[in-house]
Amino acid sequence: MQTDPSTPDTTSTPSPRRRGRRPGSPDTRAQIVDAAKELFADRGFRAVSLRAIARRAEVDPALVHHYFGSKTELFLVALIDVRADPAVVLEALTEVPSGVRGRALVLAFTNLWESTDLAGRFQEVVLGQLADSGGTSNAAEFITDIIIDRLTALCAPDQRDLRADLVASQIMGMGLARYVIHVEPLASMDRWEVAATVGPTIQHYLTGTVDPNSSPGPTPRARHA
Repeated sequence: MQTDPSTPDTTSTPSPRRRGRRPGSPDTRAQIVDAAKELFADRGFRAVSLRAIARRAEVDPALVHHYFGSKTELFLVALIDVRADPAVVLEALTEVPSGVRGRALVLAFTNLWESTDLAGRFQEVVLGQLADSGGTSNAAEFITDIIIDRLTALCAPDQRDLRADLVASQIMGMGLARYVIHVEPLASMDRWEVAATVGPTIQHYLTGTVDPNSSPGPTPRARHA
């Protein structure tokens, strides 16, 4: 039986209007990342809010939260296009026994860099930040606020700020030597070997003696007459 073309088709009903947060699009996500890059470059990590990024990208702030769970994640994506959050890694390490955290830190960060193909991007970011007049301060803010502040939770209670600074310098130096400068044999070592080699030094910074007023090396025991 043929239907009259002038008769409305009632066999199909329109799908109900979708409620809730609008899904956005790849273009929207790219807009957010581009806006974040501009603002982080202009104002630095600390001064930028997710709401400010949304205004610059001309999107609803809810969309920024839809694509990126935190400012840290967005900063990482904007700079190195990865979604791993070092803060999450450091928080998880608080569950590791304190006596083995040095090796665990090395394994965690080398795994983070290598499993996300961050090694190549790490080189690009480091070189790009150093070439940019404002890049070093921007990177320093991020390292201070996200990395060092959370490292203190892994350190012995005395001299925590100093310990965290020393651990961060060791981790970042290892990354620079292994992934950017390609210092051998460090660059070619298995990461378990790196952990076994570098881990004890980091462990010392975490739990050993780090009094800057003490002389280097072990303190000799006092002799009794």
